[in-house]
Amino acid sequence: MRENILPKQLISPKLRFNKKERTNNGKNYNSFLARQTFKIHQTLFYNVMKKLILILIIIHCSLLIAKAQWIKQFSPNHDLRDIEFINRYTGWTCGDNFIYKTTDGGISWIEQFHPDGYLIQQIHPVNERIVYAAGWWNFMKTTDGGENWFSLFDSIPSSQLPVLEGLYFINENTGWLVGNVVAMKTTNGGISFTDSMRIEEISQDVYFKDSLNGILCGYSGGFRKTTNGGKSWDRIQVLNGGPLYDFYRLSVFNDSIVWVGSKPLYRSIDFGQSWDSISLFPFSGINDYTYNIDFSSALTGYACGRSIYLYKTTDGGYNWMQQQTSQSTQRLYLGMSAFNDSIVWCCGRKIILNTYNGGMTRIFSSSASPTNNFKLNQNFPNPFNPITFINYELEYYSHIRISIYDILGSKIINLVNEKQDNGTYNVLFDGISLPSGVYFYSLYVNNNLIDTRKMLLIK
Repeated sequence: MRENILPKQLISPKLRFNKKERTNNGKNYNSFLARQTFKIHQTLFYNVMKKLILILIIIHCSLLIAKAQWIKQFSPNHDLRDIEFINRYTGWTCGDNFIYKTTDGGISWIEQFHPDGYLIQQIHPVNERIVYAAGWWNFMKTTDGGENWFSLFDSIPSSQLPVLEGLYFINENTGWLVGNVVAMKTTNGGISFTDSMRIEEISQDVYFKDSLNGILCGYSGGFRKTTNGGKSWDRIQVLNGGPLYDFYRLSVFNDSIVWVGSKPLYRSIDFGQSWDSISLFPFSGINDYTYNIDFSSALTGYACGRSIYLYKTTDGGYNWMQQQTSQSTQRLYLGMSAFNDSIVWCCGRKIILNTYNGGMTRIFSSSASPTNNFKLNQNFPNPFNPITFINYELEYYSHIRISIYDILGSKIINLVNEKQDNGTYNVLFDGISLPSGVYFYSLYVNNNLIDTRKMLLIK
């Protein structure tokens, strides 16, 4: 019987026909049944389409995330010029005339300070309570984690206020500020200052490894070093001819390795006394340049600047990889803070980006064989004394290089440097002539860095 074609629950109670209404040879009922069936099919079609569209949107977003592992966290209406974290979750960012703080790793940012008319260039947290910030015609401090900020230049006449670009503190009280032809020192938390030396250039950044030994960088390849706490600054030559590139930010690891750069990258392994030009950044535009470089270890570092890309190295700066962000147009990225080799923040023109996996993209397919890759495996045994084996897998015939580095990022030896067929290889490394310590080994395929791993020699 037709009346059993549709379940009763699918027919609106108000529209059900009773037996007396099933007249005119069933035409009324058949017409009703056709209309009701069409509505049900239409509803089912719409529901299926909604789910399909939702699935496509999820797939699209997943592909975007897979393509760009730098994800936008925050987008204010003004530029941000520096970002610094003191642990995995607590950090500050500043720029234009704003200061923001996060306590959840950048998921949310709370505005803390809005000083009218001051461009804040750099921020330096000493600990969770004491934070300093410097900029044009202002120098600020908080002693309660940013709940309250106050200016340390209130006693200086406005006509004498310096234009500051960078600052660094070695403890709660002792720090240095640099900027337009000025280098200043305080030993009492900013209550008073000493203009240690008039520097005839615009300095951009400063770093001290103790109370006596410090370095600064600036425009036109400017680099200076002090060994007396800033009473005098000796100029060190970094550039050897060619264009006078500007140096905006310093990156220092282990108080010994220093990197500065703009288009080329320069590295020192003796705290700025001598320099080598080690690489050129793979910019996509002729006017691109690097503004900030931050190394989380001797080998792993990140760079940002005027470019659509961010950049990463895992061999101390000799080779750089372009990293796609979630932004599709060129931006000016100014601040970089690497908490470790994987967790990094970047800020710039109206944006904060974050990666928790080092910005690297890995897309897995169930149809792809896991051996169809170039792989560098962990050495065995590890720790070792003095012999260990390094295993690697090659997908196709290529030029292969296996390089060993010490903790400072200096190359010790190339274990392999030749063309090899696809397959699995083991190479022996003998550390009998080396002291105990941490070492790194890297796999290069056709001069492209594939991976870097760490090993421990214990004698």
